[in-house]
Amino acid sequence: MSPLPSAEPYDVFFLIYGATMVFFMQTGFALLEVGSVSIRNTKNTLFKNLLDVCCSAIAFFFFGFAFLHGKEGEFIGTSDFALGTKVFTENNVGDVDALDAQAYEYSKWFYAFAFAATSTTIVSGAVAERFKFKAYAMYSMVITALVYPVVAHWCWSRKGWASPLTAPNQLLLGVGAVDYAGSGVVHVTGGLAALIACVAVGPRVGRYNRNIVMEMPMQSPVFQTIGTLFMWFSWYGFNSVATMTLSGGATVLAAKSVVTTTLSAATGGAAVMLLDHLMPNQKMEPRRMNNGVLCGLVSISGCAGMIDVWVSIIIGFVAGLVYVGASKMLVIFRVDDVVDAVPIHLFGGIWGTLAPALFITKNSYLLKYPDFPPNEIYEGKEYKAPCGLFMGCENSGNLLGANLLFLLALVLWVGLICSLTIWAIQSSMHTLRVNLNDEMKGIDASQHGGRSYTEFQTTVFTFKTRDGAQHSMEMRVRAGDAAKFAMALSEVMEGSTHNSSDSAGLAMNGSSRADKSMAYAFKEANESNRRVSASSSDSGGSNRDQSPNRRGGSRGRQSAPGYGYWDNVRYHHDGLTDKDVAIAIPESNGTDGSRGSSGMKSERLSAGSVLDPFGDAQREDEAAAK
Repeated sequence: MSPLPSAEPYDVFFLIYGATMVFFMQTGFALLEVGSVSIRNTKNTLFKNLLDVCCSAIAFFFFGFAFLHGKEGEFIGTSDFALGTKVFTENNVGDVDALDAQAYEYSKWFYAFAFAATSTTIVSGAVAERFKFKAYAMYSMVITALVYPVVAHWCWSRKGWASPLTAPNQLLLGVGAVDYAGSGVVHVTGGLAALIACVAVGPRVGRYNRNIVMEMPMQSPVFQTIGTLFMWFSWYGFNSVATMTLSGGATVLAAKSVVTTTLSAATGGAAVMLLDHLMPNQKMEPRRMNNGVLCGLVSISGCAGMIDVWVSIIIGFVAGLVYVGASKMLVIFRVDDVVDAVPIHLFGGIWGTLAPALFITKNSYLLKYPDFPPNEIYEGKEYKAPCGLFMGCENSGNLLGANLLFLLALVLWVGLICSLTIWAIQSSMHTLRVNLNDEMKGIDASQHGGRSYTEFQTTVFTFKTRDGAQHSMEMRVRAGDAAKFAMALSEVMEGSTHNSSDSAGLAMNGSSRADKSMAYAFKEANESNRRVSASSSDSGGSNRDQSPNRRGGSRGRQSAPGYGYWDNVRYHHDGLTDKDVAIAIPESNGTDGSRGSSGMKSERLSAGSVLDPFGDAQREDEAAAK
C-alpha cells in the first residue's frame, strides 16, 4: 500500500494515528456482534474477538508482514520474517535520517497488522454462536498469516503482480489494479472467508427449522448501533491514512477521503431504510440501517480519495441495493450469517473493487501513484495514466480489466486456501461446531463459566386477556428467572379466563422481540429433571404433564440453578406449526382466515425438543410411545 518510501517524522505519526483508528474498529466489531447474538453467548463472542487480535498479532509478526511487504517475489514476499532483517535490527544511533526510516518501517508494521486483524475479525460475527473456539483460532491464524498477506502483497507491495506501485513496464495491463484502502484486499478476503466458514459449519439450531426461516434472539440494538458508530468513526482512519504519507500532495487525497466516506456511509444507510420502507412485509429495523451504513463504508474504501465527491453518493446508494439483495439471497440459500457480514463485506467489497475502475479520475491516479511517468514516457515507450470507465480519458478500459483480473485471482486464492483449511481443521477435530447440548444451553454456560448477566435486569412482559386487551408489566428480575415469571403469569391469565382453549398469549421483551404476528411459549426442566408441558384440555383449566424425561434431561435441561431458557423462543410465522417446538399459536377468529387477537392453542412440548431441526426428539418420543 505504501506509495512512497517516506522517512519524514510526520509520516510516522500519520501512520500510527491511522493504525490506532483502525485498531479501535475492533471495539465496534465486538459491540456489533454482542448486540446481534443471544444473551447466552455474550462471553463467547467477546472471547473470539479478543482471540482474533491476539492470534493475528502473533501470526502477523512471524509470517504475515514478511509475506505482505517482503522485498522479493511477485506472488509472495520472502523477507522480513519476525522483523529480523537489517532495517529493523540495525543500530542507527547518531543517524537521524536512518532512525526516521526505521521508525517508518515499525509504524508500517503496526498499520499493516491493524488491517490484517480487521479482515480476520469479519469471520467472527458471521459464524457466531456455534463455531468451536479452537477451530476458529486455527482458521483466524491462517487468514492472518497467509491468506490476507498474499492478497495484500499482490496489490499493495512494490513487487506484487497486480500492484500499481511497480515499474511502468511491469504494470498489469499497463495500469495495475487500484484498491485504494481495501474493498477487495481487506473486505472481499474477509467476507469470502466468512462465507466458506458459514457454509461449512451450517446454520444455528433453529434458524431454518424444518425449512422455516426463523428470527433468532438478538441481545441489544443499542450495542449494534453503538458498534456501528464506532466503526464509522474508525473508518476515517481506515480510508484517509491509506495514502500512508502526507508528502507529494497526498494531503488532498486524505482530506477528500473523509468527505466521500461520510457521504457514502450516509447514503448506504438511507438507501436501505428507503428500500425497507417500500418493500412489503419488511420492517424498518436499526440493525438493517446499520448494515447499510457499513456496506456504504466498505464500498467506498476502494476509491475514497480518488473520485469526485458527488460519485460517493452513487457508490453509497448502490451499496444499499447490494446489501438488501445479498441479504435476501443468503436466506434463500439457507446460509446463516449472524451479523450479515457476507452481504456487507463480500458483496459490498466486490462492488467497491469495481467502483474505482468506473469512477476514479486521472489526476488522482497520478497523485496516489507518483512513480507513474508524468510525461507518459518510460524507457522510450508511451504509457497513459488511466481513469474510470465513465470518466472519459483515453485509457479507461484497462483499469476495469486489471481490477477484474485481480478480483478473480483473489476469489480463487481465498476460496482454495480457506476451503483446504476448513477441511484440515474438520478432519483433525472431527467437527467445527459445539455439540447440540452446549449450543442449546448457550456456549457461555457450557464453556465459559456461566452466563454474563446474572443480576437483575428490566424485563417487560406483554400479554393479552381473553377480550383481546393488551397489557404489559415491567419487572426487575434475574435474567435466569424470567422464564419462571413468564410461566407463572401465563398460569394466572389462564386461570382468570377459566377456559384453557382460549388461554392468553404471552410475550416477553428481553433478548427476544415481541411482535403482533408472533406468539411465544417458554419451557424449562424442573429441579428433578421432570418434564413440564403446557397442554389444552376440553374440560377446562390448565394441565401439566409431569412424566419423567426419558432422556434424563440431557437436552433442554437448565444449565444451572436459576437459569431458565428464557430466550429459547420459537417465532411463529403464518400459522405454521412444528410439534418439535414449544409454541403457542394464535387461532383465527373468523372465516376469512385472519389471525385472531385472543384465541390461543398450546402444543404439547417435551424437555429437549425446543428448536430441534433434525426431528430426532420427535422420533424418540414416538418410538417410546409405541
